[in-house]
Amino acid sequence: MSRSKGTTRETAIPAPRRSIFTREGGGLRTGWLLAVGLFGYALAVPVLRWALSEGLAALFGVWNVNSQNAHLAPGWARLFYAWQNSLVGALSCLALLAVSIWLRRLWLGKTHAPGFSLTALLRPAAAGLCLALVVAALSLIPDSSRLEWPLTRPRWGVGALALCLFGLLSALAGEAFGKRVLYDGLKDRWGRAWATVVACAAYFLANRGWAGNVPCAVNALLLGLAGCLLYERHGLWAAVGFRWAWSAAVALLLGFGGGDAALYRLYGVSEILLTGGDGGPACGLWLTLLLAAGIGWSFMKARRHGRGRIDQ
Repeated sequence: MSRSKGTTRETAIPAPRRSIFTREGGGLRTGWLLAVGLFGYALAVPVLRWALSEGLAALFGVWNVNSQNAHLAPGWARLFYAWQNSLVGALSCLALLAVSIWLRRLWLGKTHAPGFSLTALLRPAAAGLCLALVVAALSLIPDSSRLEWPLTRPRWGVGALALCLFGLLSALAGEAFGKRVLYDGLKDRWGRAWATVVACAAYFLANRGWAGNVPCAVNALLLGLAGCLLYERHGLWAAVGFRWAWSAAVALLLGFGGGDAALYRLYGVSEILLTGGDGGPACGLWLTLLLAAGIGWSFMKARRHGRGRIDQ
């Protein structure tokens, strides 16, 4: 206020300037945060893998170890050389976890780690394993698929355990970004429905859902939705456990893409649309039907109890 000749006048307060980058309450606008998050994560994946691969190649060059003379190197060097791709993948996952922590701080200003619960991890993991086994049974019983070698001769190598642990780390890195960054970051700004849509789309892109047939694309979206439901109701480790067990079972137990590291290997002989054929159950309608039934049952249960609905 200013006083002049016995009268009081109110000083006009200028309206705050609107910015295309920041919100009125401070911080970047949601669209920019989403662009930074998706672009930063998508760029980090190939850059990290390239940098680590080049670093290991330079290291092996100094040691004069290559594909022609690796068998002459000491045992530890042969092991290191044989597992270099898995090592690059593991280190990339750890770096992506760090990227997710930074992005979560940018979105929410919170970096506390989710509490670990073995029960929360193992129960959804058991569900993911059972899902793979049911799909396999639906394919084997009517002779739509067959085992490449009998049940009495499973193939098991020490490398399978390492691949299983790497799969857990990979699932943790993927779910930390999809759920802790995208889902949590969008839920308070755009609501659960849009947060779920974006998280499912990110899962679809990360798992190359567009690269297969129509059931493959639908299954990628349904698996992403199942992960969102588990995260919303049971936390991060539930989503990680389900994704990890499903992926490990398909690759290491049923042999779709698992090679000789898998216990068994299935191959399709008929009804390829149902089984997915050589593409695995992720490209078949059996998985589509089971996932749709499970997600539908979950929504009906949530509606009955009046909690945990995605559309709230």
